Amino acid sequence: MEATISDTRLDRVSEPDLVLSVIPGPLIVAVVIWFFVGVPLTLALAVGSLPASAAMGYALFYSPPVDGETSSKCER
Repeated sequence: MEATISDTRLDRVSEPDLVLSVIPGPLIVAVVIWFFVGVPLTLALAVGSLPASAAMGYALFYSPPVDGETSSKCER
């Protein structure tokens, strides 16, 4: 059994990880608003899904994660 040591820093968070952590946030806020304010659950989730969908669209189409040194953004 061989152990490998990674040279990546654990305290640095990558952009795809941040986007993935942002997606459930608006939905959780929507459920909290539903619980405390009394807004209908379907309305709260519909409104909360808009920013969650925007974050997912950003992650999939505007700035998708790439392997290694290749990048989809133009560097000038």
